[in-house]
Parts: sequence; C-alpha cells; structure tokens
Amino acid sequence: MDEDHALIPEQECWELLASTSVGRIALSMGALPAILPVQYHLDGRTLAVCLGHRELPERALNTVVAFSADAIDPHTRSGWSVQVQGRSAIPRQRRTGDDCGWTAAGQVVQIHPATVSGYHMHLCPVIDSLLAQQGP
Repeated sequence: MDEDHALIPEQECWELLASTSVGRIALSMGALPAILPVQYHLDGRTLAVCLGHRELPERALNTVVAFSADAIDPHTRSGWSVQVQGRSAIPRQRRTGDDCGWTAAGQVVQIHPATVSGYHMHLCPVIDSLLAQQGP
C-alpha cells in the first residue's frame, strides 16, 4: 500500500472524529501506561471525554495524553483510525449536569489537541488466515 495514500488530511480527521463517539484515551497511571475505553464529544477542536466510573487522580489527568478513535467496515474490510496527542484538563465550568449515572461522573476531562493524524486501513489477510485456522 502506498503510504501517502493511506494518510488522512487533518480536516478529514476532524470530520471522522465527529462521526463517532467512542474511543480510547492513553495516559499514565502510577508511572504505568493505561488505555481506557471512553465516550467522547467533539466540541470544535476540543474533545470532552467521559471517564465513566473510573476515578483517576488529578495528576493523571492534567498532563499529556493520547486519544484514538477508529471504525472498520466488515464488508469492505477497511476503515480509518485517527490519533490525537494533547494536554488533558478538567473543565472549569460544565455546560450540562454532572450526573451521567456513574459514581465518578465528575470526571469528564477535556483534551486540547497538539497533533492530529490519521490513516486509512485495511484488515490484514495474514491475521485473517491465522484466525481462520483457529476455527469457532
């Protein structure tokens, strides 16, 4: 695959991020890397990320984080992946109520992006072959 054709222009990355609401945030917890599934909302060029029931110390949040969202079409066996690196922050003012049903619902954080990148992808036939050998 030609690497240049796989890259997604930044504007399209933003459009793809706006098309879905589930992704993953990568951050450091206790000096170890952690990747957490999260729900998010794109507000302009800022992501509002709900950590749900996870209670994280503030020092794990006010730092550099990575975020990723993607989608794969099972019929075409292709899709996209967008990555964001930036600084997380606890919002000073909330525009909506804090109660999302989780005990730590106050942990909605914002990600202020520094870099945004993405690429188109196709599922790997080698991995598919290995999975097919395993059977049901």
